[in-house]
Amino acid sequence: MADSGSTRQDDVTMKIVLVGEDTHNLEDVARKIKGVSEIYKSETGLEFVKDACECELSFVLGNFEGELFTKLHRAQVRIIGPPIIHRCVRDSLPLPLNVRPLFTWSMQDLVVCFTGFKNKAKLIWLVDHVHYMGGSVRKDESIKITHMVANITHGRKYRYAVNMGKPIMSEDWINRLWSDRIDIDSTADHPKMIAYRMKPFYECCLSFLGFSAEEQRHMEELTIENGGTFAEPGNEDTTHLVIDDQNIKEVPQDITVTAKVFLVRGEWFWGCIQMAACADEQIYTFEKMSTPARYQRNNNAMAKNRKRKRLQELVAETEGSPFMAYKRRSSSTDISATSMSPDSFLDLTYTPDKSDTLLAELKLENKEDGGKYSKRRMVVMELLQTEQNYVGILQTILNTFKAQIEKPDQYNGPILAQQDTKIIFGNIPPIYEAHCKLRDSLLYLVEHWSENNSIGDCLLKRADELMKAYPPFVNFFENTKETIQKCDHSNPRFHAFLKLCLSKPECGRQSLQELLIRPVQRLPSIVLLLQDLLKRTDASNPDKVKLEQAIEKVKNIMTHINEDKRKTESQVVMFDIVNDIDNCPATLLSANRHFVMKVDVMELSGNLSSRGDPLTLFVFSDNVEICKRRMKILGSTSRSPAIQNHKTPQKAYKHLEMISMTSIKRVLDVDETEDCRLAFGLICKDSAQTKEKLYSFTLAMDDISKNEVLTCICKNLAIVLCRPDIETFLAKVNGEELNINTKDLHKGNKALKFSRRVSRAFSFNKTPSKLKRAVSGMVHGLSPFVRDSKQFNGTGVRKLASTFDLTERLDDDSDTMSLGAYSLQEEGISPSTSIIGSPQRLSKPSHIFVTPSKSAAKAVKTPKWATIGPSSASKTKYL
Repeated sequence: MADSGSTRQDDVTMKIVLVGEDTHNLEDVARKIKGVSEIYKSETGLEFVKDACECELSFVLGNFEGELFTKLHRAQVRIIGPPIIHRCVRDSLPLPLNVRPLFTWSMQDLVVCFTGFKNKAKLIWLVDHVHYMGGSVRKDESIKITHMVANITHGRKYRYAVNMGKPIMSEDWINRLWSDRIDIDSTADHPKMIAYRMKPFYECCLSFLGFSAEEQRHMEELTIENGGTFAEPGNEDTTHLVIDDQNIKEVPQDITVTAKVFLVRGEWFWGCIQMAACADEQIYTFEKMSTPARYQRNNNAMAKNRKRKRLQELVAETEGSPFMAYKRRSSSTDISATSMSPDSFLDLTYTPDKSDTLLAELKLENKEDGGKYSKRRMVVMELLQTEQNYVGILQTILNTFKAQIEKPDQYNGPILAQQDTKIIFGNIPPIYEAHCKLRDSLLYLVEHWSENNSIGDCLLKRADELMKAYPPFVNFFENTKETIQKCDHSNPRFHAFLKLCLSKPECGRQSLQELLIRPVQRLPSIVLLLQDLLKRTDASNPDKVKLEQAIEKVKNIMTHINEDKRKTESQVVMFDIVNDIDNCPATLLSANRHFVMKVDVMELSGNLSSRGDPLTLFVFSDNVEICKRRMKILGSTSRSPAIQNHKTPQKAYKHLEMISMTSIKRVLDVDETEDCRLAFGLICKDSAQTKEKLYSFTLAMDDISKNEVLTCICKNLAIVLCRPDIETFLAKVNGEELNINTKDLHKGNKALKFSRRVSRAFSFNKTPSKLKRAVSGMVHGLSPFVRDSKQFNGTGVRKLASTFDLTERLDDDSDTMSLGAYSLQEEGISPSTSIIGSPQRLSKPSHIFVTPSKSAAKAVKTPKWATIGPSSASKTKYL
């Protein structure tokens, strides 16, 4: 059978019959076709049917439906549509030699296979119209097919098309092409036709189990966008029960699961979105099930699937594709985008990458061997281990992310455009190659150890490669982050791919942006380790001079990068924060530090200020700045002369404490109860302290959740301490065990309103200065916020507001208890050497040195407020 799209030889003479009045206007156009000798006009064309057997005669019909078309078609004459005439004239083509009726060439050279259509009449209509548009149809799947038209998301043909990367289209694709049949430029592979691809959740009803409310809401929105519906678990319409296997170990007995329902892990959902096709449920089957019938069904399905050897081999060859099952180590969380800035390498505020587990083993081995390893060798081995970890991270970026994103033979092609892939990953390979060589050199020195081995010379040999490799990455790092964020929001496949990668063990539950920040941190880490090694090296050692040269060389590399990268606008936020804090430490400004989050809280512990005082936590990449928030009781538009006479504007915050991330030993998530709401705490201990301190707070803002705050602090702790799992630092506790509660703080709102009413009542215009001072003292005395213990001087006389020291901090007489049970610190083991794991609920400490008294537990510590008089204007505005 001749191809419907083939053409005649140039020397063949053709004749055309224009059938119907709607085609008679084509006479002048048809005469321009090369090889056309005669053109006839006819109302039916039936009188020319006999001549069609004796000469090359083509019938032009404007409508491929109706009785006339049926008669000509049964007469087996050559039938073409008006678009064929226009196309031949425009492209200087001869008339086609077609056996089947050919209206247009919009599906020319396409080979289509159908699956899932049970309505025979509809299937016949679709097949005929594919032929009318120049396409071909095959009954069975084969390598020759170009497109699969499906009405289901399962079955042998559907799975073959997915495995072979064939586009799977819906029947609306054919309907749309036929509706555009008059347009000679309409083609089946036009970009606008992507919208007619079969949705991955077509005719699927999904139920979700074990996911957080926010994540489930996001997954439900994606389900609707991808052609599916959702229902509650146990609904009779459910076809797939998607389970978070990290939180759910078996399906609860109260959820009805019928034999038709697929039990799949969460990876199946994201795999479907990434591929834009329904993934094979058997690969993502949820294993631990409470319904025995499901085991039998899955076993039968797997037995049937084993018979399809060819498909199994295709799946096995698709390494790293969404069809491969990944063992999920822990639940994937939606970590917000990293905003770390690499503006400067000179301020080495990041701690170096340390493999604490390895160091603990080395110390233990060193102890058992009677001090076999020198301190110098220990530092070198630490340098090697961190270098191996760093190379492993770079390898993960290149293999797990880059290679899979740009893989051409996956379904729907590469996940990202080549330009975006180059922006994100283009500058990583040179860094990876340089550090592979450095790692191998260090490994050789450690395996052939001698105290005279030159580590400095090893670094000096790779200095030029590092100098060339790092600037391109650092210079375009901001562009890399913006590209990732843009693609994450605009490309559903990329978004799903990132979600899948979070569950892969090699990623350590870190996002792509969090992994890409490691090259920015590596050079400062190397400098710190080399400086430590220099201290452990004797002056007589020949490596002493080489180490000094290596340190200087690496610093020169960082200086070179800084000179190329420095952007003053990246420091605007830092300067604004510093300018808004009274008595702000000068060390807060650092070119290698960036602002992460601002959190408004109220203090619960009383260790920083008074209980109930409004505080603000400025979370930075490597520390937390705690400030007292000065609340404006009287607005700037107030008519009170006490406010109008202010000469010096007060800053919005007052510095209380700056806590380094390295001194935070544990982040506490306090259980939500009626008496303890939105509370959390930090257990801190620096090198100068002998025991831990507990700082507890309650959230005082609605636009951010407690979980976001805790995740943010733990994430930055993990980055600074080079730990792969942020949940290591998080612990859930009961507020009663640590005397943390918020039950008395609601009184502060009523008292604040009363204070405002009193302040307005005593606000006068043109008030004499002596009366101002008297009124100020009266308001202060009447304020319910003022503590009785501070309202009187030694003679029992109430003090005036102008005699109060507004910066004075009240004595904290709260009881204390040991925090050892809640800290990562253990006897003989530092927090950095603890075993990484998921957060666990900590039990009540067994050793409480001082039991909180009942009077202390009942004491209500309300915030200290004062109306400011003229004499105190130079000190502070509001506390």
